[in-house]
Amino acid sequence: MNDISALERALGLHRQGRVDEALATYDELLSRSPGNATALHLSGLALYAKDRPSEAVARIERSLQVDSHSIEAWCNLALVYQALGRAPAAVAALREALGRDDRQPEIWNNLAAVLLETGEAVDAERAARRALQLEPRHAASGYNLALSLEAQGRFEDALSVASGLADAAPEHAAAAGLKAQIEEALGQFGQARETLTKAIGGQSGGAAAAPLYHQRMSLEEREGDLAAAARSCEQALRLEPRHGGALSDLLFLRKRQADWHDLDDLRSRFRAGISAGQPHLSPFCLLSDPSTRAMQRRCAELWSAGFETTAATAARNPVSGGRLRIGYLSADFHQHATAMLMTGLFEQHDRARFEVIGYSTGHDDASRARARLVKAFDRFIDARAWTPRHLAAHIQSSGIDVLIDLKGHTHGAATAALASRPAPIQVSYLGYPGTTGAPFIDYLIGDGVVTPLEHAGDYSETLVQLPGSYQVNDRSRPIAEPPSRANLGLPEDGTVFCGFTSAYKLNPEVFDAWQRILEGVPGSVLWLLAGSDDAARDPVRANITREASARGIGPSRLIFAARRANAEYLGLFRRADIFLDTWPYNAHTTASDALWAGCPVLTWLGETFASRVAASLLHAVGLPELVAADQSAYVDRAIALAGDRVLLARYRQQLEGAARASALFDTAATTIALEEAYLRMADQFQRGVREPILITHPAR
Repeated sequence: MNDISALERALGLHRQGRVDEALATYDELLSRSPGNATALHLSGLALYAKDRPSEAVARIERSLQVDSHSIEAWCNLALVYQALGRAPAAVAALREALGRDDRQPEIWNNLAAVLLETGEAVDAERAARRALQLEPRHAASGYNLALSLEAQGRFEDALSVASGLADAAPEHAAAAGLKAQIEEALGQFGQARETLTKAIGGQSGGAAAAPLYHQRMSLEEREGDLAAAARSCEQALRLEPRHGGALSDLLFLRKRQADWHDLDDLRSRFRAGISAGQPHLSPFCLLSDPSTRAMQRRCAELWSAGFETTAATAARNPVSGGRLRIGYLSADFHQHATAMLMTGLFEQHDRARFEVIGYSTGHDDASRARARLVKAFDRFIDARAWTPRHLAAHIQSSGIDVLIDLKGHTHGAATAALASRPAPIQVSYLGYPGTTGAPFIDYLIGDGVVTPLEHAGDYSETLVQLPGSYQVNDRSRPIAEPPSRANLGLPEDGTVFCGFTSAYKLNPEVFDAWQRILEGVPGSVLWLLAGSDDAARDPVRANITREASARGIGPSRLIFAARRANAEYLGLFRRADIFLDTWPYNAHTTASDALWAGCPVLTWLGETFASRVAASLLHAVGLPELVAADQSAYVDRAIALAGDRVLLARYRQQLEGAARASALFDTAATTIALEEAYLRMADQFQRGVREPILITHPAR
């Protein structure tokens, strides 16, 4: 068979989808004619189809060394470069193609798409407009034009283009989704929801409507209509059962409302998805479900793999001999639990050795807490409207040496910016109690209880252990004098078990244990946080009451507390006898709140970071005996404590006395320990090593 016949046969097999046979025929031809540019190019495409992109690049590059005039080969080389995350190289390849023929709108549109990936929105706009000059009805170019305008913050212009696309092609779900996305960016939430609802109605129940339902869910959740949000997730999953985002959000919405009617099924589907490598399953959602550390790492790795990780940073060493520049990155620099814990730390950093910069990607609530935070940093950067690329570029240009991410995989995280590695050392701390599974996060800060070294294999990061507890606290928080028990609706004499925790941390297993505790302590009550001040329209209150009733707990034994300002909320713990912890996601900030206010906390030691936090706090305040070994011991211990008023009084006395000077509430000592950890990270970076860091000096 001559080369022409062999090439025709290989191409025919390729077009039939018989890629293995086609590749064998290409290779046979190339063994005879290694410089056959067409065979090199097409075999590269076959390798790409076999998910062998590195080999594909090598073949197509060789074909272009033989024949650099092939526009198709340059375009396909760009495609494979994109698959490898080499966006700048893809841009260069597309420009080579355009240098040979600049009259093809598809090439200009592909260039616009890749430029959007690299954050070059202005150049992307130019490319999209050039494509539209050549073909005014080129819908894909209009889509990329709208995206490029949105990326520049030109939302009104972007909306005009997106509206035109949606009107011209109402059957195209992506155009409607983009229009709604821009409307949401403009604060037009009702209009965005209407756009999505209209588009869903035009999809005839097809799978294309699934992302529209999921997008609408986020708007419904934002408006506080959690029931509608759950229904939208259900619709998305009905159309696309493997929609990881919809499954994650539905499972979390159920937990937020304490609606457990299909919890077992949703949990099973979630775990099966992790085993199957299903993308877009939220690692944060998994933390509050029964799971292993290994499962949590697998889920986090799948999630982190979805972020572009091409390095934007030139290799450089942290400063030597001068001040180390520390950046703290969070969307929670306002009235939020993270800010409540950390503000004292920011204020107490040693300015002779450290420059401290805050990067805020969340909203400004104009609160006193926000004002104090802004003042606590040497520089405070309001980056809430920035693109990930802009944020990463600013961090890099500012010369941040150690970047501390306080969000992990929680809502509002700036993971896309972290993925481009804008700082030489990147650290996960406090906001996410688990592994990020991200190759671009170097260290995870914990302690000997939450992250013992024997668990290191289940963390993608190198572990750092602080003395006492990993959790920093701000000891300046005031506690208001609380109302009397009678005014709070509590019994004067009966035991008050407190469970002031977010509803998503509750679950049937916890409630089964609490039922046994209440049964074992006659006259006791369970004091919980209400989901809403409007009892008649509070699904959390209604669902918890129903679950309690199913377990034989009458409504008179459930007391719901309205949410309050922080000082008043802290005061409530002084009217409780025992704080009952949850699992597998413990109370974290809430547990330290209880201890700060003098209320004993009862927990049991789990296997994951999230299920060991309360144990860490109790060890730090000198009350390890309140850490039960398992669930059964936890129940027995709660019942025994309720019957021992003398012991409870002694615990409260210790918490209001000696414990206040303990490791948990010594902000200055924790700050010193963290600073020592940062210095050791910098030293390891300069030496080219990364090893576990144990800070062993005692907290003051």
